[in-house]
Amino acid sequence: MVRYTLKPNRTGPDSSLTLLAFTMRVFLSVVLTHSRKEPMTLISKPSMALALMTTLLGPVAFAQGPNPSTSQMPHAGYAVAHQVLHLSASAQTEVAQDWLVMSLSVQKEGLQAPAVQKQLNAVLSAALAVASPMAKPVALEVRTGEMNVSPRYGRDGKINGWVGTAQLVLQGRDAEQIATLAARLPEMTVSRIEWRLSAEQKNAAETRIQAEAVARFQTRAQALTQQFGFSAYTLREVRVNAQEASEGSVMPRMAMVQMDETPAAVPTMAGKSRVVVNLTGSIAMR
Repeated sequence: MVRYTLKPNRTGPDSSLTLLAFTMRVFLSVVLTHSRKEPMTLISKPSMALALMTTLLGPVAFAQGPNPSTSQMPHAGYAVAHQVLHLSASAQTEVAQDWLVMSLSVQKEGLQAPAVQKQLNAVLSAALAVASPMAKPVALEVRTGEMNVSPRYGRDGKINGWVGTAQLVLQGRDAEQIATLAARLPEMTVSRIEWRLSAEQKNAAETRIQAEAVARFQTRAQALTQQFGFSAYTLREVRVNAQEASEGSVMPRMAMVQMDETPAAVPTMAGKSRVVVNLTGSIAMR
C-alpha cells in the first residue's frame, strides 16, 4: 500500500496555483502507479478516483479562501515607517584658545642625499640639545616633525642634487616660553604657528553645551510631534558629534628665512575656537 501525504508549505491567494499544480502531479502519480499494478481495478472503481480527487483538491479550495488575518490588516511596518521623523539640533560656544603649536623648519641642499641627511640630523640634534632641557609636560612639549630628502632637477630634467627639510615642533600652553625657545634655536626658522584648544578645554566646552543641545533636540521633537497631530513620541536613535572650528593657522612672513645672531621672540596672539555639538536622530510619533 502506498501512502500519499500532502503538506503545503505556503498559504494565501498567491500560493493557490502552485498548490493546484502540485495536487495534480500527485494525482497523476497515483493514477499511473495503480494503473501499472491493477489497471482494471482502478477503472472499474470511479468512486475511488473521485474520493481521491476530493481529498487532494480540498486544500486548494481552502488556500483560495481569504485569510482574515492578512487581508484585512495593513502591514505593521507600513504604519510605523510613516510615523518616523528625522531631526537634528545643535549648540555652540566660543572658547579662548589655550594651546600653541609652533613648527620650526630647516632646509639643506647638496649633491649627495646622505650628505644632506647628515646636515639635517646635525641641525636637529643641536636644536634638541637646547629645547629638551626646557620641556615641561603640558606647558612646553618638544617633538620632531617630518623629515624629507628629495631629488633636485635641473632644466634638462636630470637630477643635479638633493634637497632636504626637517621639522621640530614646539607646543603647549606656555606661549611665552615657546616663542622664546623658538628664537634661541640655531639654524631653525618658524614655518607655521597654530592656535587651538587643549584637550581639557575642548572637553569642558563640549560638556557645557551638550546639555543645551539635548534640550533643544527634545523641545523640537515634542513640538514637531504635536504639529503632526500626535500626542507623544519615542526616541529611536540619536548620534552625537562634536567638532572644533578654529580661526586657522598663521604662516609668518619670516618663514623659511634664517634668523640672525640675536633674534627676538616670535610674537603670537591667541584667538578663539568655536565648539559645536550636533545631535541627529529619529523619533517614532504615536
